[in-house]
Amino acid sequence: MDVDSVTTPATPASKLRPPRVRHVELTREDLLSDPKILQAEVLAICAPAGYGKTTLAIQWASRADRSTIWLTLDEADNDPVVLMSSVLAGARHAGFDLPSPAESLTSSEPAFTRRVLTDFRQVIGRLAEPVTVVLDDVHVIDDAQCRRILSALVDELPIGSQLALVGRSLNGATLPLWRGQGRVVDITGPDLQFDTDLTRSALGQFTEMPVSDAVAEMVQTTTQGWPVAVFLMSERPAGISSAVAAPGPGAIDEFIETEILQPMPEEVRRFVCETAALGVVNADLAEYATGTVGAAHMLGTQITTVLIQRTVDGWYGYHPLMRECATGIMSRDAPDRLREIFSRAARWHLQNGHSDTAAQYALTSGDWPTMGEVIWPAARLSLLRGSTRTVQTWLARAGDIAVMRVPQLSLTAAWTGLATGDFGQTLRYARSTVEAMPDGWQDDLSTTDIAPHLALLLAVTGYGLDGAAEAADLAGRAWDTVHAEDPIQALAAVITGLNRALIGDPGAQSALKQASALARSTGIPSSEVESLALLGLVQMADGQDTAGCDSIQEATTSYAFHDLDEMISTTGVLRMAHVASTVFRGRVADTHTAIEALHQVRPALESAFPWFRPLCGGVLAFAAVRTGDTNGYREYATWCEDSRAPEAGLCRRLLARAEHEFAVASPLQQLSPAELRVWELLKSRMTLSEIADQLFLSRETVKSHTVSIYRKLGVASRRQAQDLAESWG
Repeated sequence: MDVDSVTTPATPASKLRPPRVRHVELTREDLLSDPKILQAEVLAICAPAGYGKTTLAIQWASRADRSTIWLTLDEADNDPVVLMSSVLAGARHAGFDLPSPAESLTSSEPAFTRRVLTDFRQVIGRLAEPVTVVLDDVHVIDDAQCRRILSALVDELPIGSQLALVGRSLNGATLPLWRGQGRVVDITGPDLQFDTDLTRSALGQFTEMPVSDAVAEMVQTTTQGWPVAVFLMSERPAGISSAVAAPGPGAIDEFIETEILQPMPEEVRRFVCETAALGVVNADLAEYATGTVGAAHMLGTQITTVLIQRTVDGWYGYHPLMRECATGIMSRDAPDRLREIFSRAARWHLQNGHSDTAAQYALTSGDWPTMGEVIWPAARLSLLRGSTRTVQTWLARAGDIAVMRVPQLSLTAAWTGLATGDFGQTLRYARSTVEAMPDGWQDDLSTTDIAPHLALLLAVTGYGLDGAAEAADLAGRAWDTVHAEDPIQALAAVITGLNRALIGDPGAQSALKQASALARSTGIPSSEVESLALLGLVQMADGQDTAGCDSIQEATTSYAFHDLDEMISTTGVLRMAHVASTVFRGRVADTHTAIEALHQVRPALESAFPWFRPLCGGVLAFAAVRTGDTNGYREYATWCEDSRAPEAGLCRRLLARAEHEFAVASPLQQLSPAELRVWELLKSRMTLSEIADQLFLSRETVKSHTVSIYRKLGVASRRQAQDLAESWG
């Protein structure tokens, strides 16, 4: 006998028969009716715990009209001597009279390869008839010699035999070679998952009661067809409906902890809990969030027994119940570590352009500095794209205390209020942000990351500033300070162009055109719409009516395409510009409709933007002249005149156009110079004779001029003429 020979213990009988299953099982006719599966030479069943692998193997083996050798492997079978002994014991238990190997069993080389493995092949080759072999829990095998034993078993079984390899992983089998030979049929977790119909059938068998479609659908959604979870939910004392309404921790979490997590090495178990808490990971995210070197190896090979599926582009998705359990374990055992994992994941997603996911992880972390660091960059992109409700949801989750105390969050809230027309919110959070800034921050906008963004907020609202000139200067410096890749750069150009237009700076058109180009190239539709709408107004003020209408039409098209209704500020600017364009291109009815639409949003924006009412005044005065609304013209003109807008500013220039058109549109333009002299005196209480004496004309001449004036003005009496004079000033 070799010094390395081993006397193996007797194989327990419990390993040589199929394990006991539940009192009722769902027969997997959906799989067993497939001829490829029924006739497979090697059936590879690989799935996480609780997917019904063993149950399927029992059902599959029972369909074969031949003897079955069953062997449930355990850790001891990862020794080649023990594995050979177990296989032979399984054959004898199935009724085959196989001799013991002639040579003493040993794993020492070269004796193992030259004698022991050869002798094992010869013994297996003595099976007199085809058999069905099921090796369960193959995932315990990773020894190289054990893999050679399994290969020898497959190669030496009689022709017509079938072998099922069942386990959470099948790394111990030479499957790639057998697949290349066309001998393997694979069944994986997705194949074993229940669909809604199977879930309904399983619940009906497990509970022995009717199951409604609604309950089946809810159980399916909760478990995603994980068979053991369906069974455990059906076992709840309160019944399925209660279980579905509040699945919570319980038997399913206990199953995951004991059957999936506890058997793992500690390092792997820790990695699984930390990555499962994130739900969806790839190797880079897993390594960044957990600090684990070799995360790709872990995900690809070490945790195949976990409830995890590879999706696309290297991403892995954990089962929701696995994520829930892992999060619960870490919340209980390592809450600080869980907070750190979420915070690091938030930063990673932000760096990789996944703004919404980054915000969700930051909020889940509950860490205020992380929220501030992540949410403002994510929110400003969402706000610029019109997703105001998304940002409002983030702020609500963060809570008002955090929003007030973290400058990045208060700035987010201020901009959100501005976008949604809530000036009270804008003012409150703008004040909070300003109070948190260091002294002299406006002089050097590079002092903090949020300084240029806060400067733009002040420049567009006028908060704490002394007029449009100061706002234009602050906006211009902010535009110069923001990074080229910052999505708010286009908005900075818009605000700069607006303030330059308000003070009459000739560079306003250039700034707004640049803003439009920046917004288009970076995919910021709100800034594109605002820049084009304001550009159209500037062009009209400069007498470029066709170009102005074209710019406003382009803004309207972009607004409709990107569905920016939630952006109240963008909506207001566009509606104001639309009034101007309908004056030139639309009918009077269209202009009235545009004016009504503007008035719907105007009150909210007037309180937020000091420039909005005067600018509306110039546009509406112009529209009033074109539609013959004399009283409206007078009212709207005061909106401009009451502002501090300079004469060369956009508001005044639009009003100047309105004043000119008003003068041109007056019916007095029809009167001759002689009639105008009579008209000026006719408005008084002087008689015709007194007028004649005043003008050194005969009474008949004055009467003749008066008749002509009445005819041209469309009036029938002196009283009507005087009323007309009052209406036209």
